[in-house]
Amino acid sequence: MKKVVAGSMVSALLALPSFGFELYNNDNTKLDVYASMRGYIGVGHNLSAPEGTGRPNAPTGYLMGLQNNSRFGINFSTGDFRAQVEYGWMEEGTSAGWRLYYGAYKTSSGEFLFGRQNSPTTDPGFSSNWLNADTGSLGFGGVALALRRIQVAYKIGGLNIALLEDKAGTGVNTDVTQDGAYRANAQMPRIAVSYTAKDADGNLFLKVGASYVRVSGYGPYYSNYSGPDYSGPDLHAYHAWFGYKPRFGNAYISFMANAGKNGDLYGEQSTTISTGAYTHGNINGNINENINGNINGNINTKIGYNATRIGAHLEFGYDFSKQFGMAIGGGYQLTTGGSNQYKTTGERDGGINSFAAFINLPYKVSQNLTLAPLVAYYSVAGDTDSKVRFGKENKQSSVIGAVRIKWDF
Repeated sequence: MKKVVAGSMVSALLALPSFGFELYNNDNTKLDVYASMRGYIGVGHNLSAPEGTGRPNAPTGYLMGLQNNSRFGINFSTGDFRAQVEYGWMEEGTSAGWRLYYGAYKTSSGEFLFGRQNSPTTDPGFSSNWLNADTGSLGFGGVALALRRIQVAYKIGGLNIALLEDKAGTGVNTDVTQDGAYRANAQMPRIAVSYTAKDADGNLFLKVGASYVRVSGYGPYYSNYSGPDYSGPDLHAYHAWFGYKPRFGNAYISFMANAGKNGDLYGEQSTTISTGAYTHGNINGNINENINGNINGNINTKIGYNATRIGAHLEFGYDFSKQFGMAIGGGYQLTTGGSNQYKTTGERDGGINSFAAFINLPYKVSQNLTLAPLVAYYSVAGDTDSKVRFGKENKQSSVIGAVRIKWDF
């Protein structure tokens, strides 16, 4: 059995599965399999929901389920070539599928990778809020933790440069016509660049990253706003962020900051609400709503395009022992300038303020099993007279208490 050491008890919460079965290791050729099953049970309460007539406990409900990033996979390497395939549930929905499939070849000038891999500009572990498929801080000072995309990447040292396919390029967009002519789908692959540094013990220490894509008004991105026939303006979508995580003996401090415009178009920034469920920002029209663009709703009640998002996340962690740790943190995000962020009087509204705080108390029962009790508070507020609507008096707040059960091999 092969062990990959995580830097601390708290850090291991969001790490890749800590153990793998080594099936073959001979003549510089290796084959490993691994798995991570993650479930949760708890209760959530919507502080903003009105009491239902005859149902005084309507705003409160229990939470129980399989975390939708559970998975199993295979790592293979021979000489300078390595590959990985991973199957499991997707953070974006409730169905299972191929999460990862890529190959990489290492040369003296760096490593070249092609396939479906995590975006270089996602968070590799600066937040330990495991709600919302380990992205509990997304929209509340953090960025996406996992966003797998087809890409061509070049890596050397801690530097990673990639061209990513967020939406399939189709050449000519036959769904959109103007003056009787078909229009080219002029979007480009997204460009993502990041640099990651680790400390002397191999623990995550620093990461900086930035992404950019020019979006055509005739491209498929606009299906998020009004449907396939919408021909909006060309947009520039981008964001940049950094994370810093120094360690002091058994303790660490983790800080993230991010800023961008239209970053919701490719999913690495977001403005979401939590109504007391395990997930937030559910694009399927569930109890939790995503308020970035028009998703199963009226475009005039959503943020729209050209929104600027600025946020920060701060977390403190401490390992009391090899089995028991603590993480306490919070974050804030301001969303302004969206194409629908106006008051009913026609003036610009004051933006959407999103705040979250949590405490996490992971306990390692055995080498393979970890329990992680968590209590989190979320609050999202906007101007009461804004056209963007997402709750009573334009405020949504909730409290969630739950335990995550994580089994790895």
